[in-house]
Amino acid sequence: MTRWIACGLAALTLALGAGAVVATTLYRWVDAQGVVHYSDTPQPGAQKIQIQDAQTYKALPAPRGQTQASTSAPPELTAYQCRIISPSPEQSFFEPEVIPISVSVTPQPGGGDQVLVSVDGSALPASANLTYQVTQPDRGPHTITATVQAADGRAACTAAPVTFIVQRPSLLSPQSPAHH
Repeated sequence: MTRWIACGLAALTLALGAGAVVATTLYRWVDAQGVVHYSDTPQPGAQKIQIQDAQTYKALPAPRGQTQASTSAPPELTAYQCRIISPSPEQSFFEPEVIPISVSVTPQPGGGDQVLVSVDGSALPASANLTYQVTQPDRGPHTITATVQAADGRAACTAAPVTFIVQRPSLLSPQSPAHH
């Protein structure tokens, strides 16, 4: 069965992929070992198979003074370096009111490019000086992401995500780690 698939698909691929010289007639036969063959040359005992030419498409010329969009490459992205400076990865906070977040981007974004920062998938308000804050975060781990988005919506730089942990008092752990 595998040999049949290999031989049959190879012959069909060759026949269909030949471009302008695509044969519209193929011949199919089974040899003494039961292997199915395809060819564009008639063989003794072969069955004639008609195939349709491949469907093609030719784009209409662009109107005068315009170029086709498919031929123009998107503008090059600015080569940014970006990273989350604080908090540090896996940093723990006990009963924080505010978690300060700081992001570094070099060079400074311009020309419609913008820095997008989110915590647990929720976007933080834009900041001109790239400092942000999360107020009254819930207990548990939280992940910060930062991306420089080009004016056309493409990601120009994505910082490695940072996870920080918020600890709150509970019945099992009523005091801060400093009181132990």
